[in-house]
Amino acid sequence: MKNLNDIGLFVLRVGAGLTILVAHGIPKIIKPEGFIGALAANGFPLPKLSAYLSISAETIFPLMIIVGLLTRVSSVIAAFNMLVAGIVFHLIIKGDPFGTYEKAILYFLIFTALAITGSGKYSVEKLFNK
Repeated sequence: MKNLNDIGLFVLRVGAGLTILVAHGIPKIIKPEGFIGALAANGFPLPKLSAYLSISAETIFPLMIIVGLLTRVSSVIAAFNMLVAGIVFHLIIKGDPFGTYEKAILYFLIFTALAITGSGKYSVEKLFNK
């Protein structure tokens, strides 16, 4: 049964990490001006700094989550980013309906779960902690 839990954590880590990296992180690295402009246009504080912090939370930290390196710390950072995106930007600043920020909340929950559970057996961390 423990082995199935570790397989589940592996699938969750890789699936969520790749999805956020490909759908959100890479496009923002390629063209950060659009993201910075969207933050600025909507009155988000310190839009340039906020954008680059968010971009790192959607690229560097998901890569670490995927391979299972510093998973708990990386997951806390990714979860916090999704909480800010969903609640602060979409709900409070823009007043978007729930369907607009639902994905951010789901990512928040996934990364929070990974912050609690850690990477599981199939990770770089476990190679060094035998």
